[in-house]
Amino acid sequence: MSGTSERASAGVAAGAAAALAGALLLGPLQGASGPTGPELGYWALAMGLFVGAVLGKVGGRGRSVALWGIPLALAGVALAQVLAAWMLVEQGGMFVWHPGSAVDHWRGEILGENDIAFYAVAALEGCLVAQRIAE
Repeated sequence: MSGTSERASAGVAAGAAAALAGALLLGPLQGASGPTGPELGYWALAMGLFVGAVLGKVGGRGRSVALWGIPLALAGVALAQVLAAWMLVEQGGMFVWHPGSAVDHWRGEILGENDIAFYAVAALEGCLVAQRIAE
């Protein structure tokens, strides 16, 4: 593999790790704040910024690397919301992971029309920040 390809691969791997780490941090924060806590917009902005910054710093220049910010930021925001939904479903429970109930609660009670706009903001921010950091 060439140096550019290796750097791009490392950037995508680091971006995926950033999305996972961001979800593991932001999801429980959103879940702990409860159903009336801060809106998804704050978490989505943070996720897009974090994923994009890591992608741009590790992956370097290249449009293909920056474009990975879109699905990675989306995946990070979705995972964070599912983790938050799990915490809300399990309040007072034993915190046993039931993916079906968490996803059902997320789709039925949390995910709304406005959230789609925040997902789009996170995706665009992940891509644009990666491009800016790499310049």
